[in-house]
Amino acid sequence: MSTWSRSQWIEDAKKRVLQNTRRTDDYTRELIFLYDEAAVNIEREIEALFARFARDNGLTEEAARQLLEGREYSVWRKSIEEYIAGVSDAASSSKALLELNTLAMKSRITRKEQLLANVYRNMIDLAGDSTARMDALLGDMLKVNYYESCFTIQRGIGLGFGVAKISDRLIRQVLSFPWSEKHYSEAVWGACDHLSALVRREITLGFIQGSSVQKMAKAIDEVMDRGRYNAERLVRTECKYFANQGELMGYKENGITEYQFLGGTEHSGSCTCGELNGRVFRVEEAQPGVNFPPIHPNCLCIIKAHFGKSIFDKREGDPLAGNVKFEEWKKKYVDGAAKDGTISLSETDKRALMQYISSESYKINDKLRRGAALSQQERQFVEDLDHALERLPEHRGTVYRSLSKGLEIEDVDAFVASHIIGVPKQFDAYTSASLEVYDGTMEIQYVIESKRGKDLTAWNPGEKEILFGRSTWFIPTRVEGHTIYMEEVPDE
Repeated sequence: MSTWSRSQWIEDAKKRVLQNTRRTDDYTRELIFLYDEAAVNIEREIEALFARFARDNGLTEEAARQLLEGREYSVWRKSIEEYIAGVSDAASSSKALLELNTLAMKSRITRKEQLLANVYRNMIDLAGDSTARMDALLGDMLKVNYYESCFTIQRGIGLGFGVAKISDRLIRQVLSFPWSEKHYSEAVWGACDHLSALVRREITLGFIQGSSVQKMAKAIDEVMDRGRYNAERLVRTECKYFANQGELMGYKENGITEYQFLGGTEHSGSCTCGELNGRVFRVEEAQPGVNFPPIHPNCLCIIKAHFGKSIFDKREGDPLAGNVKFEEWKKKYVDGAAKDGTISLSETDKRALMQYISSESYKINDKLRRGAALSQQERQFVEDLDHALERLPEHRGTVYRSLSKGLEIEDVDAFVASHIIGVPKQFDAYTSASLEVYDGTMEIQYVIESKRGKDLTAWNPGEKEILFGRSTWFIPTRVEGHTIYMEEVPDE
């Protein structure tokens, strides 16, 4: 079994950083276009208003206060109502949407308010489009770096073996956890709300001062420039995190328990990066901002797998040529392994499953149900458990779940009534069930048709457990007394 030298590992890590940078640059250009488009749309609205009502190349506050009347108002009102009805749930806490709703409920609208409504619409669209594209980009970053990490390790040690395929569901679960103070989607919506307020301020001042269309357009462009910069910084920081997170998942998949921090030697934005350079940490103790990049916005630091070749001495696999192509490797050891079921659980997977079967499940599920903040250790456990569940066999058929009145359920009748036939219901926590009725004396019984529940019977034979991942959807089909019949809604 041939192995790479230290310099080869480092050079390969740098090569993948450059690839990630190119991916990030491509997306950043798309993002800047969205901001440019929003700015142009707003400026066109201002120009249209000036063209109709400006006097002496300026628009007075008096002209801006003119009311929309008759058919023009009716058309505007209908357009706004249709727009609000079509806005996604992601915008529900947006201040721009709140402002738009407030305007939509008014019986009289001024020209200025009409313009502001268009500003809010543009900002809501900007936030929605930016978030959707970030979801796709960051998911791709995670997946690509996971596979490339596995490929690099196996190519470097000269041994090929099966690795787990990363599913869209697992990607969404990893993306859903905020690793910093705010989730990236919350940061995007908050930034666009802030831009809305700044643009509104510039428009209001422009009307009061009787500014020209050119002066107002310039002021708005300056506001949007600040938004572009902040958005680009957010994208680069999030890309760095999820690229490294995919890398780390690859280490776990291959049984590597340590990583080396690299960076901070030049062009560093933080003295912490320099202090961490070259240090080795346990994979399970990785903390972004502390010992795992990014340490700060626009952080350039990376990680490298740290292990002795002896950890693979007893690993079964095929000799792997150093010049093997990625697609060739993936076809055999990812796609092929998934088909023939040769994927085995890593030590991290096994540890997460055993931890869940213990009393830890009660603590983590309680926090997930309440939406309480998780500690770094708890977030790591959830991530490891999600990964382990992806690798377990699925169970199709009827399973059972028993619940008793207690801290989680104060009113049994109200709890049962919350299950409306035909209306999907999402369970935020992991949902444990059994191949048999767990306890028929408990007040509430579930009868669930499992489509993709994970079979834990080999790990928890006493309870014959089938486990549904967090955030699984179910559809109630029947309620008889306190017995609730549901079907799992599989995540396609």
